[in-house]
Amino acid sequence: MAKIIQEIFFEPPIVIARLGGSTTPLAAYSWAISPDPRNDDDTVIIPDWSFDILPDGSLSPFKPDSIRFRDGDLIRPTCPFIEVWARMGEPGSDRTSWSEDPLTEALLRAAGGDRSALTFTVDARNAKAARRVPNPDLIYGLFPSVHVPGDRHDPVALFAVNPPAITRPMIPPGRHIPLGTVQVIRPRPNPSTPQGWPDTIDLDVIRLRFTPGRGEFYGPRQAANPTRESPVPAVKPENAFLDSGAGWFNSLGEGGGFIEPSDTFDFFAVGRAAHSLGVVDDTCEARIHAELKLAGAAAPLLSAHANVLVGPPDFAPDRRPFLSIADDLNDRSADADARNAQLQGADLDRWVEDLFERAYETVSLMNVDFWRSTRGIRRLAPGKLGSAIAGDAVAPRDQAMGSRDKLRAADIQIEAPSNDQPLPLAERARDRHRSISDVNTLKDLVFANPNRLEELVRGPFESEADEDGDRTTMRMPPFMRHSNANPLTIVGWQYDLLMRWAAGVGASQPLVARAEPSQPAAGAGELKPMSDAASLRQAQVLRRSG
Repeated sequence: MAKIIQEIFFEPPIVIARLGGSTTPLAAYSWAISPDPRNDDDTVIIPDWSFDILPDGSLSPFKPDSIRFRDGDLIRPTCPFIEVWARMGEPGSDRTSWSEDPLTEALLRAAGGDRSALTFTVDARNAKAARRVPNPDLIYGLFPSVHVPGDRHDPVALFAVNPPAITRPMIPPGRHIPLGTVQVIRPRPNPSTPQGWPDTIDLDVIRLRFTPGRGEFYGPRQAANPTRESPVPAVKPENAFLDSGAGWFNSLGEGGGFIEPSDTFDFFAVGRAAHSLGVVDDTCEARIHAELKLAGAAAPLLSAHANVLVGPPDFAPDRRPFLSIADDLNDRSADADARNAQLQGADLDRWVEDLFERAYETVSLMNVDFWRSTRGIRRLAPGKLGSAIAGDAVAPRDQAMGSRDKLRAADIQIEAPSNDQPLPLAERARDRHRSISDVNTLKDLVFANPNRLEELVRGPFESEADEDGDRTTMRMPPFMRHSNANPLTIVGWQYDLLMRWAAGVGASQPLVARAEPSQPAAGAGELKPMSDAASLRQAQVLRRSG
């Protein structure tokens, strides 16, 4: 019995687009280990196969010799492609027997349809201002949704406005904020003779490309003027058309306080109070819905959806994050424990080494001295203070990372800033993380002190009683924070796997007994529950992604 299309889905289901003012998209690249021995196996980027879109909407593969990230002052945007795939199976068969194949024009014809049987619906929203105030009238996006037939192949503009029928829209009638374009790609048969590109490239697949906005800022007329806080205007005069009376400009947030993170947008000062300058941007979160209706009364309506997250440019493309969206999603999967259990021996060693290589790549971007001096790094409680490290010049001594911090290695002295070494803490952090990104050096550390990783690495969502986004300790990773403004941590499955590895490495050594602090502060070392606002935010994100 012939297979039929049972389901459709997008591949990948989540993509990240990045803003850029250039009209030329960023070409694809991959991460690799540097072949240059002088780079000490650092991560580098190498060009990969990319697509040019031809005037008729079809694709032409190419592989550049190098990667260009900007054209003059204009950054090239990251414009992801999303493919439509099909799950194929015999009528009435169990889904475990189905195969997954790209949805091609040839497959559509075999099913009795063509590109016109597909319809794409795009919804895009920006709710940052609406969430912070909070005021749902400040949401802007596609009202109504944009519908694109599967046989239309020119770029379709995405213009953001406020929801209809609200009393006072922030974006005035007749104006809009451009959020980019979406384009359904015209499939074409693959060449019958080799063209030099990999066999994995299939030009007949149904796919679309999302091109984000240019990275522009918008605000009321007041935002086009210099302020005491910023002599450079926040927006260009032509983008200063938002209504200052709509509720975002001059806002102090609900009850005089913005929802966390509360310091990631433009303010102006009135006395000691910080008021919103009313600035927004052209980022968004987009949801693309596909529907396939094949001929025949019995043919079901098949559907799928994908999510597009639009963010700023990546200014460190050869530095991999130690925590990714994939890591977060894997933490929510039902088989996390089973997946972790499969990692053993050399495979587990390689995973741990990769994690610490990415931690090194992250810390290599940070000015630790700057963040320690400006981030309000807290003075430590008596139970977390030890004897001062002789010859150490990090001051204050009783502040996190100071010479009395018990988490500091007692045999390592750090010099005072000098002309030869103006950033001694940053240099120490880079050297140490580079050293332990080698799994054998990390094993030596665990052998010497089996509890060291557990002391240094935060558990998932762990924060101490008086920590927040502006006051922290040197526990890893420092200076970064979750969206709820609490200290950033790795996710649960990463932490569990790392601690299992450390326990296995240190099993041949006696565990060092932990000294209990005298009179511990109430709540110290306990997990701090999320606030009601953070719990609501988490539920909203999971509901949208699901």
